[in-house]
Amino acid sequence: MPYQEPFMDKPLLPPDIFEFLATKTLGQDETLKQVAVAIYKHINDLPAGNILLIGNSGTGKTTIMNTVQQFFAEHQQLQRFQAMTIVNANMLEGDDKGDVKLGRMLKNLEQAVYKYYGNFITDEKLKEYMENATICIDEVDKISGKIADKSNVAGITIQHALLTMLEGEAILYDTVRDETGKPRNARVSIDTSRTLFICGGAFEGLYDIISDRIHQSGESIKLKSQRAGTGRVGMQRLILKDSLNLGDLFQYGMAPQFISRFNALCVLDDLGEDEMKQIFLSADDSPLRNSYEYFRSMDIDLKVTKSALELICRHAVANSRIGARALKEVFSRIIAEFEFDPFNSKNLSEESPRPVLTIDDTIVKEVLEV
Repeated sequence: MPYQEPFMDKPLLPPDIFEFLATKTLGQDETLKQVAVAIYKHINDLPAGNILLIGNSGTGKTTIMNTVQQFFAEHQQLQRFQAMTIVNANMLEGDDKGDVKLGRMLKNLEQAVYKYYGNFITDEKLKEYMENATICIDEVDKISGKIADKSNVAGITIQHALLTMLEGEAILYDTVRDETGKPRNARVSIDTSRTLFICGGAFEGLYDIISDRIHQSGESIKLKSQRAGTGRVGMQRLILKDSLNLGDLFQYGMAPQFISRFNALCVLDDLGEDEMKQIFLSADDSPLRNSYEYFRSMDIDLKVTKSALELICRHAVANSRIGARALKEVFSRIIAEFEFDPFNSKNLSEESPRPVLTIDDTIVKEVLEV
C-alpha cells in the first residue's frame, strides 16, 4: 500500500514512521520497526538510544540512512529535527597518525542546518538545530581496532573520540559564522543527548567469528535453509542475528566502550528471491525502472517475462556479498546489447501503440551462461 501522509495535526506514531520507511527500504521490516521507534522517541524528546546497523553490502544500511533523511525532509512539522548528516567513518581520520577530525562531521552538520534554515539564524538556533539533528556514520566497521589481525591505531582512536558524543555529553564546537558579511568566531555548546546516532557497517568476517565460537564451544547451531541457484534447498547457514553476541563484536575489533553506547544492534537480513523481486519491480532506483524510462525515450516498451525475472533475481541472490547491488550488475549485462541498438533486435516486435522489446529466459540464460 502506498504511503499516505498523516494529517499535520495528528501525532506521528511508530507505525506511521515505519510505513514511510518501508516504502523506500524493502525486505528489512524488523530493523525498520526499531528505527521507527527510535525516531518517534527522538521527535518527542525522549531518550532514543543509538542504533547500530549490521549487514552485508547491499542489504540496505545506507538506504535506511537516506530514507530517514528523506522522512525528516518531507515532514515540515518536524522542522526542529530536519538537520542531518551522513558521513563515512574513515572521513574522521586526520592527516597525521592518531589524529581525529570530529570537526569534519560537525561542520557537515552545520552546513545541513544552513541548508534548511538559512545562514542568518542566531547562535542559539544553530545550537538547537545541531542538538536535535540525526548523525549517521556509515562503514563504521572500517574503524575496527584490528585489520587482518593487526592493531589499527587509527580505528581505536576514532572509536574513543566518538565516545563522548555517543554517550550524550555536551561538546564544544568552534566555528566561523558570517551572517552579516563580517566573519566572526563562535563557540557552540552542543548537548548530544538530544542527537540521534545511526551507525552502520558490513562487518565482513563477523560470520566466521561467530561460527568459530559456536563450533569451539559445542553450542547448538541455529540453521536456516537457503535456496541454491537452481531453486533447490541447498546448504544450511547459521542465522547471524540469532547467534550474535557482544563478544563477537569485541573480537572483531570494536571497543566494548564503543559498542555499549548502542541501545539497539540491528542485524539486517540477507535478501532472498522474493525481496529481490520486490526491489527489482518496485524500488525507486530499480535498474528495471531505469530501463523502462530509457526505452520509452525511444518510444519502445520494455517487457521482461516472468521466467526471465525469476532467473535474474535468482542469479542476484547467489551473489550474496553485494545484496541488491547484484541486481544492477546482473541486469546491466543482460540489457547492455539492447540499449545500444534496440531497433535492429530480433526481440523487438511491432505492436500498438508502440514497439515492444521482450527479454525472455532464453536471453537471460545465454548472457548469464546458466
